[in-house]
This record gives sequence, C-alpha cells and structure tokens, in this order.
Amino acid sequence: MVGPTLVRTPLLAQSSSVDFAKEYSSGDVQVLPYSQVWYTWISINGTHTIFLALHSTQYPSPVSAFVGESYNTSSGSRVFVANAIMAIEVYNDTDGNGILDANYATAQTELLYTIVMNASQTFQPTPVSKTSVNGVSHYRWGVTYGSVQAILVKYSAGIVGSPYGGGLPGSYADIDHFTFSYDYSVVGNATFLKTSYEIGNVTLVPPTAPNVTLKGLSLSLLHFTFAVSSTGYAVRLNGSSTDFDSQTSQTSSGINVAQITVPGSLAYEFRFNDNYTLLTNPPVSLRAVYEAAAVNSLPSGAFQGQGALDLIRVQDYVRAALPSIAGLPSSSDLNYTTSKLIYRISYPTWGGIGIKHDPTYVGYYVPNLLTISTPVPWDPMIIVYLAVALAVIAAIVVLIVIKGTRRTGTPSQNNAALPPP
Repeated sequence: MVGPTLVRTPLLAQSSSVDFAKEYSSGDVQVLPYSQVWYTWISINGTHTIFLALHSTQYPSPVSAFVGESYNTSSGSRVFVANAIMAIEVYNDTDGNGILDANYATAQTELLYTIVMNASQTFQPTPVSKTSVNGVSHYRWGVTYGSVQAILVKYSAGIVGSPYGGGLPGSYADIDHFTFSYDYSVVGNATFLKTSYEIGNVTLVPPTAPNVTLKGLSLSLLHFTFAVSSTGYAVRLNGSSTDFDSQTSQTSSGINVAQITVPGSLAYEFRFNDNYTLLTNPPVSLRAVYEAAAVNSLPSGAFQGQGALDLIRVQDYVRAALPSIAGLPSSSDLNYTTSKLIYRISYPTWGGIGIKHDPTYVGYYVPNLLTISTPVPWDPMIIVYLAVALAVIAAIVVLIVIKGTRRTGTPSQNNAALPPP
C-alpha cells in the first residue's frame, strides 16, 4: 500500500523555557531532537493550569495532549487534578445501555477495537488569548492534529493487554482531524474548564481484514484521572456519601456527576450530564453517556504490553515535578495504576462519523491562599518531563502491532498487509 505523503509542519517559534511569571502564555519548547511540546500556561488568582501537546517539525506528529490544574481548597488542602485520554475504544453496544460493558474477570466485553492514533500530517496550535465575557475573563487555546494516520487494533483474547498494549491490526484508518480546545475561566471561588473534543470522520483504508467495519458501532474515550492532595482525597459519584475507587470496585456504572473531595471541602467536580454533536448533515445533538469504570473493565496487563511496562510512566514525570507545579511533594502517589477514577465518555451513536463534545470540569478553590511556607520555584523541566513521557507513548503505539505488520516509516514509505482474521 502506498499512502499519502505526509506534510511537515512549519517550525514554530522556539523558547528555551516557560515564563511562569506571566499571567498566561503559549509557545514551544524543544524536548527531543525531532520533537517539541507546545504548551499553554495560565496563572490567575492562585490557580495554575498547564497544557501540553507533543508535535514534531521533522516527522509526522504524534497525537498526545495533557491538561492539569493546581490550587488551594477552602479547607487548606493543596490539590493537583489532571485528565488524560489513555485510549480510544470502539465497541458494539449490544445491550443498548450506551456504555462499554466489559468485565474481563468474567471474560465478557463489548469492546471490538482500540484506535491507535499513530501520527498526524499537520499540527496547528491556537495560542492562548484572554477575552472578557460579561465581565468574566476567559482564556482560550487549543491544538488541531490534521489528517491523523491511525491503526484499528483488534481485541484478541489471549494476547496480554490486547488491544491496549498489544494485539493485531484489523485495519488502518484515516481520521480527518482531532482538535483539543479549551475555555478556562474563574468565577467567584470556582474555576471552569470547558474541554472541547472534535474528532473528524474516521475512514478505514487498506489493508483491511475481512468483515471489519465501523457501521453501527459506538465510540468511547477512556480517561484516567491523575490527582493528589496534601490531605488525601476521595471520589464520590452521583451525590453518594460512599467513596468510589476504580481499583477496588467490581462493577462499572453510568454516572451524571463525579466529585473529588478532600477532608472538609469539595475540591473538583466532573459535570457528566450533557449532549454531544454527531457531525452529520445536518448535525444531530445526542446524549453523551458517562461511565465510572472498574479496573476489571480493562484486561489484565492493559498499557503494560511487551516493552510498555517500563516506558508508559507519565505519572513518574509528573510526580517528579510536583514540588514545582503544585507545591506538593514528589513522593505523592500520582500513578495511573492507582487512579481512583477511571472513566469513559461514550458516544453510542457513531459509526465513524465526526463528533464534537464539550465536557466541563469545575475546581473549587480559595484565591491566593498559600499552604506552603516558602514559595516553590516553578521548574520549566516539567515541560520536558511530560513531553518526553508523551513522546515515549507516541513511540509505543507503533510497537503494539506485531513486528511483521507494523509500519516502520511514514505511510508513503510503507507497504503493509494484514494477517488473516
């Protein structure tokens, strides 16, 4: 197969570090010989927000993004909360409940594929800008990865971590674009982060295994929450007074709201009660479905396939810089394998058609309340730590298919064939 020639993104203005003294800024930091991280930084009323997106000026850009917030709660706890998409899942909603039902302890799953976003032809950032809406300052920014080359990896029982850390390709695919855009504002003692996902049409391209199709299938974005607090934290679902922990729960369940609480106060809220837009002609508004996921809804060894265990460690890079970005010790437990809230945002009606969705996250804080005795210097190496981790993840996605089927260059350099199903 001969694929389209990939377009190299023009070199953006480079900076050697992030100026954390500024109220807000965007730019590039060189992190690897052929990779940069495009960042957005916002500091307002004692809150700090960092966004990172990896890209390359020499090769097709990996598709990776990360956003986190740090602030003080009304009870004096210092918190850091971040969200990251760990997988894009394609499933057959056989029972019609909207969510991806899976329990690998009982060998049952509706999952068919994961979509691995291998690389994009273009990378277009939108630098952060500040505007006033009804007297409230809004900070807006984003990135668009264009013409994303992806791999549809089949769920294969018996392959460790399949299809999250290993497996066989069912097809290659083209995603028209993947846009991450954000609107951040502070009103009273609450921060509002509207996170907009826009995923373009997904088209299967040869080589494709027999009977592989996206028609009638559903899409899910698997998220891990990375959170740490100076006084510990708990997760509550749908207003319950009972703590939830993805690591110990035996069942996944649909939810409308999730909250992170610290002793004495509410710290963070996931508002899971909204619609998404299916980008048909004309567009259609449909109900998004949210699921708090039990760890058994992922196969044993997920994200820990051959070569991945020692490499996929975003939390290690984040944790190393916590003293600088959040005034929290680097010994804090910030680990995806202990995440108390794994969740899925599901789009039951999909079939490969583009979607747009704007979930909102709310942080509850106290302006300019310091809980550390001495201001901690902001370390620009957080950009390097995180971006290197994201670069590693981007490299791993090429390795998750078996050696004989994986492409080793750009699509224009490869001829590939799929194994029989």
